[in-house]
Formats: sequence, structure tokens, C-alpha cells
Amino acid sequence: MSTSVSTEPVATGIPGTELANALRALGVTHVICVPDTMQKTAIDSLAATAPPELLYVCTEDEGIGINAGLYITGHQPMLLIQNNGLYACINTLKAIALDAQVPTFMLIGQYGRDPLLTPDASPRRAVNRLEPTLQAWNVPFERIEGPADLPKLRAMWDRSRSTKGPAAAIVGAATI
Repeated sequence: MSTSVSTEPVATGIPGTELANALRALGVTHVICVPDTMQKTAIDSLAATAPPELLYVCTEDEGIGINAGLYITGHQPMLLIQNNGLYACINTLKAIALDAQVPTFMLIGQYGRDPLLTPDASPRRAVNRLEPTLQAWNVPFERIEGPADLPKLRAMWDRSRSTKGPAAAIVGAATI
């Protein structure tokens, strides 16, 4: 693992309104959110203009259950969480998204990431273990390292729907 720091950022902040509009373009009806400081401006933009409906929950486990209930009743929900929250809900992710085959699209903020480092070069376990954890559970993911990566949201959204399971988009820098 290299910990050298680049002078150019690997990840750059995405304007919150752009991220919110990209989520709207997916056809998301509900964003289930455990508040994430990495994506604060996107959350603010989602809260200011519906659709989608923004639902705040206390835990990621609760969010995955609500996601399933909304999906089963014909809605198109998604989760907005942090990397630490993903670790907290692995059992629920396994039971509902993987075993029960419920489409579960997650937008995961990389809390604690230095945008000058790639995730694998980060000394913080919450950052450098996220992708290997998703890989261990066969959860497909894409990195969203800046505005140019916003089209990757569609790929992961569609993947969660076509496979009837989880897929993630990992936001590498705080929204602006």
C-alpha cells in the first residue's frame, strides 16, 4: 500500500445540485438517507425540491428494510449512506438485498478519504476496506471521483434492478 500524496486530487467535489439532478434522472422516487457529511450539499438539494422524497432514518439497517418495503410496493427507492454505515449493515444487506433479492442501490460517501489518495492508498481502514468488503459480498460498484463520473450512477442503478440485488456508487470527495 502506497501512502504517497499526489499534488493533484484523485477525487474532486461534485456540486450537490448536479448529484441530486443525476439521481432524479434515474427515476428515483425516494432517497433513504442516514445523514452523510460527505454528501451534505446533495442532501440539501434533494430536500429543497421533490421528487424524490427524502426520508431520514437512524440506521442503515432500517434504511435497507424501508428500501425493500418501498420497492415491493412499486416505488423506486435508493440509499444514501457513508462507508462506515455500510460496515454496520452487512447482515441486513446480506439478508434483504442479496438473499431476498431486493434491488438496493447505494450511494456511499467515502467519509475520511483524502481526495489526494486513491482509496487503497488511504491509511484509514474505513476508506481502504470499502471496496474489498463490497467485492467479498459480490456487490458491484463504481467510483464516482468527480462530475465526469456521474453517468456511472445509471449503470449501477440499472445493475441493481436487473440483478435484483445490491449495487453501489462510491462518492470519493465531499460534494460542493
